[in-house]
Amino acid sequence: MGMATAASADPLSDAKAAYEAGRYDEAAKLMQQAAELGDPKAQYAVAVMYEHGRGVTQDPAKARDWYAKAAAQGDARAQNNLGYLYYTGQGGKQDYPDALAWYTKAAQNPDADKRRQGLAWSNLGEMYSHGRGTAQDYKKAAECFLKAAQAGNAAAQNNLGYLFEHGLGVARDARQAMRWYHRAAEQGYHFAQMNLGVMYEVGRGTEPSHEMAHDWFHKAALQGNAFAQYKLGRICERGQVVAKDLVEAYKWYLLSSQGGDRPAGQSLRRLETVLSPAQIDEAKQRAAVFTPAHP
Repeated sequence: MGMATAASADPLSDAKAAYEAGRYDEAAKLMQQAAELGDPKAQYAVAVMYEHGRGVTQDPAKARDWYAKAAAQGDARAQNNLGYLYYTGQGGKQDYPDALAWYTKAAQNPDADKRRQGLAWSNLGEMYSHGRGTAQDYKKAAECFLKAAQAGNAAAQNNLGYLFEHGLGVARDARQAMRWYHRAAEQGYHFAQMNLGVMYEVGRGTEPSHEMAHDWFHKAALQGNAFAQYKLGRICERGQVVAKDLVEAYKWYLLSSQGGDRPAGQSLRRLETVLSPAQIDEAKQRAAVFTPAHP
């Protein structure tokens, strides 16, 4: 009769504990051991470490290799992330058809959790919407975005709203657009907040409301959305909803311009003809201390 021996430590559990404690070097070694033994969860974790340089030297090529190993074993997270690396060209060649294939596997993976599956459907919708790796097909994009939106994915909710607003792949329906923009905006998604502001501003799918437009533009602007910052600058310049404040308008135009919005640059030049140097300095100081918020 053989002698009983103490059970060996579980490298995967130990690695998770080390990772959560911020001991990335230790976590990387332990996770690598489990990954080399074929554990798909460990292979996924090692890939994440190489992708972001946590505990190891950042190496997108190795990240792609480890994602591929885990993805081949059916790990939905790895399938989605591998699709992303193919989509962006990180760690190797950019390959839209391969990205499409892995996003599809992730989206249809029955073992994926709701959030991850929603992300995969959203990514797949982007591929069909832009015609990358496949023919452009707004109808398929809408179908993918709907599945992602129902899973709570804010980006997909916003994109589905855009398709309804413009009648792409679905019948034009401003009220449905408002519905989906609202759901994404309430999650703090600044693109949806900006789109919602426009809908209230022009009265599309709802009664016009300068107050609601201001509120949503303000939420998006605080997150650094350049177009919303431009819109907020116009509101401050015109004195709609809020008291007219050209210094505050200049601040928002400046931030918007720095974010790449061209009309904001024209608005800056217009205000520079009426503001004093001291007022412009004040506006620039306000812009300098601005820090984008996070939802």
